[in-house]
Amino acid sequence: MKERIKSWTLTVLVGLSVFLTWQLWTFQPNLAPLNEASIATSEELGEELQLEEVVEPDQLILHDGDSHASLNATDALFSRFYEDLLDSRFENITLNQEVNENDIYEGQRSAEIIYPTPVPDEIMEQMLRFEEDSPNLSMDSIDRIVLQDQGGDTDTLIVKFISHEESFVLEGETNFSLSAFREEYVLQMDDYTSVFPYQLNNNASTSEVLYLPTEAVTYNTLSDTSTEIDYNKFLNLLFSDSDYVEQYRQDNQNASFTDGNQMMSIEENGSYLTYVNPVYSENTSSSQSHVIGAAFDFVNSRGGWTDDYRLYDWHRQTQEESATYRMMVAGLPVFTAGGPEISSINVTRSGGQVSEYSRPLFQLDDSPIDARGSMELASGEEVVEYAEEQFDPSLIEDIKPGYQLEKTDSLVFRFEPSWYVKQDGAWYPIDPEETPDTQEEG
Repeated sequence: MKERIKSWTLTVLVGLSVFLTWQLWTFQPNLAPLNEASIATSEELGEELQLEEVVEPDQLILHDGDSHASLNATDALFSRFYEDLLDSRFENITLNQEVNENDIYEGQRSAEIIYPTPVPDEIMEQMLRFEEDSPNLSMDSIDRIVLQDQGGDTDTLIVKFISHEESFVLEGETNFSLSAFREEYVLQMDDYTSVFPYQLNNNASTSEVLYLPTEAVTYNTLSDTSTEIDYNKFLNLLFSDSDYVEQYRQDNQNASFTDGNQMMSIEENGSYLTYVNPVYSENTSSSQSHVIGAAFDFVNSRGGWTDDYRLYDWHRQTQEESATYRMMVAGLPVFTAGGPEISSINVTRSGGQVSEYSRPLFQLDDSPIDARGSMELASGEEVVEYAEEQFDPSLIEDIKPGYQLEKTDSLVFRFEPSWYVKQDGAWYPIDPEETPDTQEEG
């Protein structure tokens, strides 16, 4: 009898062990690497793009002696210039000097390509064509590229890759068409916005120069309808097995979904999605791709890109990295008018794993429903005066125009132009009628 009881007990224990083992393997956390593009079968919500389509400059400055002119992303010539730059070859790259704004241009004809955030060398090397035997770029990041015409009988342009963060310049040569550079760009400067240099005083190792319009500038005010993006499609894209995902309502009535580990929340009345995946590993690999490229691959493999987005910022901390791709409308960056930011795609990874993801749940329709209105913005000198009154001049990192996004009803958005200041990594609107004491965070 005792032997029979022992046999039954052993059988039960073996069965329990098998069941628990099955549970352990079935409900493992989904901690696949961020740059693994085959995690989920991508439902086509938007387009899969190339890296150079979302990592672009936002300003092209033409210099001729003391004259300066600006083209932005709304200008057709801006796009053509950048396409020609991507098709060009760069060679004989050497470390030349520390950054000295007076030496970079030397009063000659030049074109300056300015990125909204420094671009890491490995990302730049993926987009541009360097000679095969050229050594790796010896700078961590590049924020500007300058093409310089030496004049005379020279048949090539000098190229300079500039890092204000590291205070270095790499110099080489490019086969970018010299004749096109002179005839189609520099000699047409009078057709574009005249700008003046404004040197930042933010205690950086090397002070950057911003270029602001000498006259008041005018931009259209826009209204546009949108189409909701079905958040249910992200259940399959973000969770390893959507059959085990349960829905519940938070106190603020926002819908949330969880499989007991990961969580996806629908916020701002269905306009924004946030996803959190707790990460337990702190292991990082020096061989893993940069967070900019990894975040780009992550979006590409989870529905693709809706609307027009550009890399606008990235950060690196001890065990956490993040990249922000900001919505662009009519060539200008879009910022939310008060409340949570709902106009950008953000990806964060920790320990080499995706830990947070957030994005808009709407897609703008192709044509604005109202683009007849316009608004005149202050000139560069005026906006500098306002900015230095409303913000600490030593903390100003950038000044540029952008669109304030305001949701007027469930599916209609209004875009109103405004000047913005970047301070401590965040963007704030400049109000010409606001005094320093009334300035609030935007």
